Amino acid sequence: MPRAPIVLLLLLSLTACASAPEAPRPLGRLSLRVPVEIPAGAATLRLQYGHVTPFNAVQEQDPFCVFELDTVSDQPQAVAPAVFDIAGIVRREETFAGMPRLPFRAFRVGSGLGSDDGPSHIYFKTTFHLAPNPQRVRNLTCMSNQYMPGIAIMRHLSLEEMRGALGGFFSLDLYGGR
Repeated sequence: MPRAPIVLLLLLSLTACASAPEAPRPLGRLSLRVPVEIPAGAATLRLQYGHVTPFNAVQEQDPFCVFELDTVSDQPQAVAPAVFDIAGIVRREETFAGMPRLPFRAFRVGSGLGSDDGPSHIYFKTTFHLAPNPQRVRNLTCMSNQYMPGIAIMRHLSLEEMRGALGGFFSLDLYGGR
């Protein structure tokens, strides 16, 4: 028997086993229920207490979320209702002005009550990175300033706190109950 047909048959059988790698499965979905508009000169929209909130009006001690596009535009940017797959979830701590986070609130001796060497803000952020999409929506980040009087144990926001900040604008569903 000639070798060429055997080699060809072997090559065809090997390529049948090969396949393109599977795309990672989404971790959840972020659904925009109503149209929103990102202001001119910005790429973000802030939501708190279930309402769109101006940048300078966010009450940072309470849960709020930042909805972010890929680009800033000189014109307002409309985002139509859509469902966005969540490709990744990152939790991190970020301080105001890059100051180091102390493991506890250390007060300096003799400096008076309320003075310390730590940062004035510590945000516990949860960022939902969204899969590429036609509307160029990048991510949703939910957070609050956890370095406030009365907060004994700093923590990330719960899913219910995030949903409260988003109100009826968005629904946030994670697979696996995370």
